[in-house]
Amino acid sequence: MAKTKISKERKENLIALAKLMRSQGTRQIYITPELIDCFEAVITPEENAFLLRMGTEPQTFDQVASLSDLPEDRFRPFLETMSKKGLIWSEFKESGEEVYVLAPILVGWFEMYLCDGRETPEKLEFARRVDKYVKSAKKINFFPLRNLLNYKHKRKSVSHTSIVLPEPFGDKPKTIEVKVDQSLKSSDMEVYPAKDVYEIIEKYGDKNKIALVHCICRYIHKTIDEPCRFEIPMESCIALGDIVDYGLKYGKGRLITKEEALEILEDVAEKGAIHQVFHEKDDINRPEFAICNCCWDCCELIGAYNRGLIPLRFRSYYVAEVIDGEACTGCGTCVKFCPVGATSVVNKKSQIDEEKCIGCGQCQMKCPEGVISLRSEEREVILPLLKSSEARIKI
Repeated sequence: MAKTKISKERKENLIALAKLMRSQGTRQIYITPELIDCFEAVITPEENAFLLRMGTEPQTFDQVASLSDLPEDRFRPFLETMSKKGLIWSEFKESGEEVYVLAPILVGWFEMYLCDGRETPEKLEFARRVDKYVKSAKKINFFPLRNLLNYKHKRKSVSHTSIVLPEPFGDKPKTIEVKVDQSLKSSDMEVYPAKDVYEIIEKYGDKNKIALVHCICRYIHKTIDEPCRFEIPMESCIALGDIVDYGLKYGKGRLITKEEALEILEDVAEKGAIHQVFHEKDDINRPEFAICNCCWDCCELIGAYNRGLIPLRFRSYYVAEVIDGEACTGCGTCVKFCPVGATSVVNKKSQIDEEKCIGCGQCQMKCPEGVISLRSEEREVILPLLKSSEARIKI
């Protein structure tokens, strides 16, 4: 689909919608001409007008239908089209009533539109425009703006995603049964974060709420003739929880068992993927809704960081350390697989920058000599925007 010049009114409406969808998440998303080009490629003027009327609150079918002048037999396919595009998500209240809500931009609409893996002309054009949007961030990577962005990122930003291990860490605590002859007052409940993929998969597998979807980042890179250097399959990301029901309804992904999920996660980790966990509303204190299996080449977050396009911030639960420096041969395997450049080889010995380490476990898993270990330590890892000269991948 060729890019056409858009009218002033159309542009203003798209910008208004972008602001509305941005408010549905907590990420700092800049509304640039490149982002509006992404909107223009997918959203019709009629859809644009309707979504602006719809707003940000969840609504029933009757409520959203009342916002349109279309009769019900025409409104239903209109709503279905926007749902298939990932612009509107459906969810169910505790009462079982289905409601509809406007999607956030990222993580949200971008992923839902492309995660079915279909290569239509419209989707391929959208993927190319998303790539241009991501790479347009290079325009702000200069002194002193870079320093200001890093300062703001460090002072005001919050972690939206967490990094979990590909396998259980250490011994799981044992439980014992103690009989008492008196009643006990229960304490307030506290939700503890999952620290490895097994905990997460067990939780959602028992509810039959796991689906396999296409990685939109690898989809985009394939579109621009940059296939994954780690050869991780296109169909490699895991959707979790209630979002699975919506996705399956509109042909986005396929239901898998927890055994299948663990096999996939083990395979991609062996290839070099790390497990980045996304949470509802981009809030790591809310339930998980996806495990993205990211490499430092394709990922539009970690890969963009390595290209000097964005800073990053993660909730991490571990830190890597060299425990037997004498046995280290300086082979550099840890450097190859570290997704954020936290490892290096100095004087033929591996060194780890603990401030940059995100605790993904790749270096420990891949070390042929077994000289790297993980230490349990929950923390926020802040990775400033790299100078263009420091970028691991040049663009």
